[in-house]
Amino acid sequence: MPERFLESEIDVKGRDFELIPFGAGRRICPGLPLAYKMVHLRLASLLYTFHWKLAHDLKSEDMDMTEKFGLSIHKSEPLLAIPFIFSI
Repeated sequence: MPERFLESEIDVKGRDFELIPFGAGRRICPGLPLAYKMVHLRLASLLYTFHWKLAHDLKSEDMDMTEKFGLSIHKSEPLLAIPFIFSI
């Protein structure tokens, strides 16, 4: 049930022991830096492979681009994009 972690502030780098996907301490997974780099490549692959449209027939001019400040900057309203395969 991976959705149990949606509302939690768990750190995947091994500081929170509720979730340790790569291990911790001296026996931490040596593939951790590779996994962090692969996330960006997989995201780029998804963006390149599909055509995307905004949810709820929203137009790009009507998007709320305000930011919510914290440790890092997030959008105050999450972006909802729907992938679809364009057929000719």
